Amino acid sequence: MPDHPDYRFTLANERTLLAWLRTGLALVAGGVAVATYAPDLGVRWGSSAVALGLVLIGLGVALAGYRRWRVNEAAIEAGRALPASRLVPAAVAAVAAVVVVVGVLVGVEVLRG
Repeated sequence: MPDHPDYRFTLANERTLLAWLRTGLALVAGGVAVATYAPDLGVRWGSSAVALGLVLIGLGVALAGYRRWRVNEAAIEAGRALPASRLVPAAVAAVAAVVVVVGVLVGVEVLRG
């Protein structure tokens, strides 16, 4: 048995990390786009709040992806099963919350209009 884990598993884990980093970067870019191009979204602070939420979620996703990579890498090196992760449900819930806030703010804008 070799002293090192199968490189395919390590490389797959690295590709997963890169996917989480791309997701985080896309969320940050979305936040910047909302701050730059979106109207006030029904209230004066609406677009700023949505933009800040997206940027913070993007940062959280990138950091959590890195943490998951480290935990998975340790499990791969030790020959253990990969631990379960709550990263996907947490990211989905956070983005869904932003979508709900945007929906409410757009609804306020439409009702005022």
